[in-house]
Amino acid sequence: MQCREVSRSAVYRLDEEAYILSVERRGLWLVAVAYVRSQTEKEVCYQVVLKLRPGTRYFVGRCECPDYKYRGGPCKHIVKAKVALREYLKMAKQTR
Repeated sequence: MQCREVSRSAVYRLDEEAYILSVERRGLWLVAVAYVRSQTEKEVCYQVVLKLRPGTRYFVGRCECPDYKYRGGPCKHIVKAKVALREYLKMAKQTR
């Protein structure tokens, strides 16, 4: 997906590298949909879906980048999305 399309509807952005589109609670889980900019192709963003358990360090992530599809496991896009989500949750907690 093109990053300029994502940036318009983003709820939160972290340094023009990661964009959070939505964060919602589903039962005990917190599910976030984010887009993270590719380092090789500057206008391409990959979708990352994070599933976190609040209060624990446990999370599950899925990315649509070729590296994740080939290797599996957490890629650099999942790590950036997790950092962006952590910053977003800190900001949301301060505004309450």
